[in-house]
Amino acid sequence: MAMNRRQVVKALTATGLGVAGQTWMSSLVRAGSTSPIRIGLISSLSGAQAPLGQPMLLGAQIAVDQVNKAGGVNGRMLELVIRDDKAKPSDAAVAARELAGDGVNLMMGAVSSSVALAITPLLEQSGGIFISCAAQSDKLTKENFVRNYFRVTDNPYMRQRALAKMAAQRYPAVIAWSGIIPDHEYGRSSWGCFENGIREYYPSIARQKPVVTSPVRTQYGAPDYRTGITAAVANPAQGFLISVYGGDAVTLYKQAEPYGFFRKAKLIIDSANEFVVAKTMKQALPDMWVGCHWYAGAFEDVATSRALQAEAFRRTNDRFTLGYVAEGHAGVMAYVAAVQAAGGTETQAVVRALESVTFESATGARRFRKEDHQAIKPVVMYRLRGSARTTEGFEVVDAIRIPGSDVIDPPTPGKPLVLATL
Repeated sequence: MAMNRRQVVKALTATGLGVAGQTWMSSLVRAGSTSPIRIGLISSLSGAQAPLGQPMLLGAQIAVDQVNKAGGVNGRMLELVIRDDKAKPSDAAVAARELAGDGVNLMMGAVSSSVALAITPLLEQSGGIFISCAAQSDKLTKENFVRNYFRVTDNPYMRQRALAKMAAQRYPAVIAWSGIIPDHEYGRSSWGCFENGIREYYPSIARQKPVVTSPVRTQYGAPDYRTGITAAVANPAQGFLISVYGGDAVTLYKQAEPYGFFRKAKLIIDSANEFVVAKTMKQALPDMWVGCHWYAGAFEDVATSRALQAEAFRRTNDRFTLGYVAEGHAGVMAYVAAVQAAGGTETQAVVRALESVTFESATGARRFRKEDHQAIKPVVMYRLRGSARTTEGFEVVDAIRIPGSDVIDPPTPGKPLVLATL
């Protein structure tokens, strides 16, 4: 049934999309094709990275339901077409080809950088577009950049340097640094940016010269991290960046506890695990700072954030929603704004629209930088620790959000990231 303007406004307000909805509201009542707009979601829905991929799917589904409840886009409903990449690049490539062959040219997802890097070379030939919602390798917007690729979240340069700056500001006495990282693209990218930030910010902010030793490198999907943990305990570092993620991180943290790693480290910065480890370790969780995609407590002034948190809680009964929910939601909302602006789903028209539209997200208004399709969004971090006072067994002690424009790297599509020598 067609909706009039008053009904549309009411529906958008009810779903928390009033601000975003006003930019495409008039299109909801226009006549047009009644076939659904299909969006392919390729994410890690099983295996070690499922704790991150499943929330991404939840966020995307909430966005689809909100938009459909408000009348769809240009009179058309949204439909998610879901594929499990199992965090395997080969499976992701197969899924992308299958979706493209089935006429699904709008795709999104990817927890792992290796997955996103496997998909992007296929886009131009297949006529597809891919919005990554978590993959953070700098290569995706640097030397491996293709025009049909967009990243809706932050990148290692933004997040890791922001975390390093926080460390210099709040922990000036912790000058000896190392890390525990997965020995693949994301781990290496994250460590390089973090180390660069430590070497820049400690002298300029803490007035201290840092001592940085090489990180302990682990294998992706390793069942046993005890050798690496032993090496980290023997390392003279006081502060550690840990960028092992998902189910692998749960294994690492559990195995690290009896080795005294948490007693030895004066400062732990977890680059990406959000509440995943906290929900497992509960009261045993050490005091640590964690980088995240979104934390509802830091965005209580954003209507879209409040609506998303309320709906995610209704569906999961979980107060501590992972930020991956917000990035799945943001990927859908980016396509909604672009399809409305383009007047349809033709690939090049949507690419051009994505390069220019601003869309609402749980972290506020967001847009892609035209030169390299990197999203400009806030960098978010919070401090966690185990607690006997809470039902969950842990608590958020502090939260920080930093404007993305303050920490974003210069756009250099087609060229590798070059970090300043310090």
